[in-house]
Amino acid sequence: MKKSIVLSLLAVGLAFAQSGLMAGSDGLHQQNAYTLGQWNLAIGVGGDLALDSWSLSRGGAYTSNGKTHWLNEWDGSLSGRVNLGLGLFDFLDVGASLPLYYEHANDKSGVAGWYEMWTTSRGDLDLWLKARIPFDDDRVFGLAAMFDFYIPTGETSAGMRPRHAWYLNDQGVTHPFTADAFAVAGTLVMTLDFSKVNVPFRWNGHAGFVYATGEGEANTFVYGTGINWLPLSWLDAFVEYSGEFRVEKTGYPRDPLEDPMLITPGLRFHLPWNIDFAIGLDVAVRALRNFRYDYQKEMKNVDDYTVRYIDENGHRATYGYVPTPLYAGTAALTMRFGDNKKDSDDDGVIDSKDSCSSTPSGAVVDSVGCPLDGDKDGVLDGFDKCPGTPEGATIDSVGCPFDSDNDGVYDGIDKCANTKPGASVGINGCEGDFDGDGVEDSFDRCPNTRAGAPVDSAGCPLDNDKDGVADDLDKCADTPSGFTVDSTGCPLDADKDGVPDVLDKCPNTPAGVPVDTLGCAADADKDGVADAIDKCPGTKPGAQVNAEGCEGDFDGDGIPDAVDQCPNTKAGVPVDTTGCPSDADKDGVFDVNDKCPNTPAGTTVDNTGCAADFDKDGISDDQDKCPNTKPGGKVDANGCPLDEDKDGVPDGIDQCAGTQSGAPVDSVGCPLDSDRDGVADYQDKCPNTIEGVKIDKKGCPVNKKEDLERLKKGIQFKTGSSKLTKASYKTLNQIIKLLQKYESAKLEIQGHTDNTGSDVANKRISQERADAVANYFTQKGISADRIRAMGYGSEMPIADNKTKSGRSKNRRVELVPFQD
Repeated sequence: MKKSIVLSLLAVGLAFAQSGLMAGSDGLHQQNAYTLGQWNLAIGVGGDLALDSWSLSRGGAYTSNGKTHWLNEWDGSLSGRVNLGLGLFDFLDVGASLPLYYEHANDKSGVAGWYEMWTTSRGDLDLWLKARIPFDDDRVFGLAAMFDFYIPTGETSAGMRPRHAWYLNDQGVTHPFTADAFAVAGTLVMTLDFSKVNVPFRWNGHAGFVYATGEGEANTFVYGTGINWLPLSWLDAFVEYSGEFRVEKTGYPRDPLEDPMLITPGLRFHLPWNIDFAIGLDVAVRALRNFRYDYQKEMKNVDDYTVRYIDENGHRATYGYVPTPLYAGTAALTMRFGDNKKDSDDDGVIDSKDSCSSTPSGAVVDSVGCPLDGDKDGVLDGFDKCPGTPEGATIDSVGCPFDSDNDGVYDGIDKCANTKPGASVGINGCEGDFDGDGVEDSFDRCPNTRAGAPVDSAGCPLDNDKDGVADDLDKCADTPSGFTVDSTGCPLDADKDGVPDVLDKCPNTPAGVPVDTLGCAADADKDGVADAIDKCPGTKPGAQVNAEGCEGDFDGDGIPDAVDQCPNTKAGVPVDTTGCPSDADKDGVFDVNDKCPNTPAGTTVDNTGCAADFDKDGISDDQDKCPNTKPGGKVDANGCPLDEDKDGVPDGIDQCAGTQSGAPVDSVGCPLDSDRDGVADYQDKCPNTIEGVKIDKKGCPVNKKEDLERLKKGIQFKTGSSKLTKASYKTLNQIIKLLQKYESAKLEIQGHTDNTGSDVANKRISQERADAVANYFTQKGISADRIRAMGYGSEMPIADNKTKSGRSKNRRVELVPFQD
């Protein structure tokens, strides 16, 4: 009993291998497509333990000399391995595995003799080689091949349960611990590692074939799969399915349920010093048919699977074939030695300390190798072109926030996402109503209306009589159109003579002077002097009178009334010889009012006599070739806006005032950058770079595999045909990889020809060639709305069609990114 306990504890440290798993890095029975790396070493031990006599023979029974015997109920078995693996290259491992077995089998009757099978033994030595297809490290998909060579080093005539299906021998005795012959195996291993795209799952699968050379033994198909959940850097959870199936018909019937099949859930712990420890529970699929240990079910068809046995003393027995224990505890312990500073994802954090082992290239990481996202917008630092995005804002593929209505408030935090252009908004993106009149500021033409004033649809106070005084303040609400009114809305009567100014022909009648219907002082003798001040009220008609109504120099300008052509000149105004106000420069403005008395003849002037300057730019209208210049803008001698960098955009609105001469610019004077890579078109040596690709100072991709100008040269067609050459597919697959990496990128595939042949034929074949490339992309999973095929024929040559070299250059495919 003590020996059983000691060996059971030892099983916790042994590594079990169902079909060639040698110092693996996932689960217990599953294999993955990874290798150790050059000169790295892995050592593993472990095993499975079953404390159940049914794990040795069907029903725990055996027959000898015609008599049936039963084993003790708690008799059991231990299967273990000691493994060694070494990386010869990054993609190639070699190793060896030696099984170690122990079976504790006692006859239930307690009869002494050879039935007391406290057996320890070694198994067949397995020498193996594992080759991995050297895909890029950041690929989700991995593939490897394993080759095993089994040397019959195991002991014969020992044990009860055959450890592999190919050990069954229908021509003689079956040895449970050895095939007693050489065997070779080939296995294909596949891995889908979704953790490389930040999804914490990895799926492994393998399938292989074992060629058994022993007489009476069957060649066997081995298989297995496992799904691993990676919730923490130090812990994996997994569930596995593995088995063996004899593919040759021998004396034993072929039935998958009678060969080894296991379901194994478990946990794998990643401990310090590159140590892995895994534990699990092996559940035989056949146990699901008889989980209550029904003896009759267990012994069904036992005659078809009777194993012949002979021990080292020549004693013979038979018993029912058991492929695996119904239930077994299993564990593995693996230690790796080698390059502890390896950094598989090139993020600057070695793998042993890297909690995020598949960080995308270029991402900024923290001290444990996990990508940072400082503004929490879902775009990792290093790829984020706008690292300070406010929380909640909607962003594009490079982390920059959208502002669909251009109101300065980003989408996602904008409560009014469709604000009209130019509107003034608050921090939530919604328009205000500054004067509280019910009309939004963007529509309000009178944004300072006083509180309570009725307004029209434009936000201005109502004024039904159109006199300029709001109705709520208008004391004369029906003022006739055109009347000048005072602050209360009533017609102005400056001289208080009872005649509104608009009708008053004499608006300055002295107070108290009687007036006629036109507001002019009454003048009975029609001499132009009001009766109230006329000292000569009986002046004869037509007589020239002075200010007192008497004949003389009426306006006192020194010109007698008889020759005074302007007899009513205001006092003090200089006059010419006709008695009219002087206008020395003949500009239509009297000298007394003329602020520019020497205006050149013919000059258009304003009401002050100075040269007119409509746009107030300092250049008179007569010389201004741009008379409508916006206020405040700098102008040249012709009155036109200055454009110092000669890019066609006036300095007043030019946001890039130092643009190089000849460089194409946009509406605000900044150099065009068609591919949005930050390098202006006139300096960009690669103007068709996909947005988001890392570039050098010349605007060209740092990674040449992402350079469309270089990639397009690899797209070739058979002469006179739209069929792609075989060599083209490598280039097309690189472009597909690029489109998969930059999911927002869209490409126009352009077909071009030289001018040889008709335009119709050239147009047709160029379109067919563009379609051939586009169809290949969509067949490989690129969405059709990201691809546009255009055939331009010979319309867009880039070289002279008169030379052979020029025609060759014109026959081409262009890859041009586009935006919707």
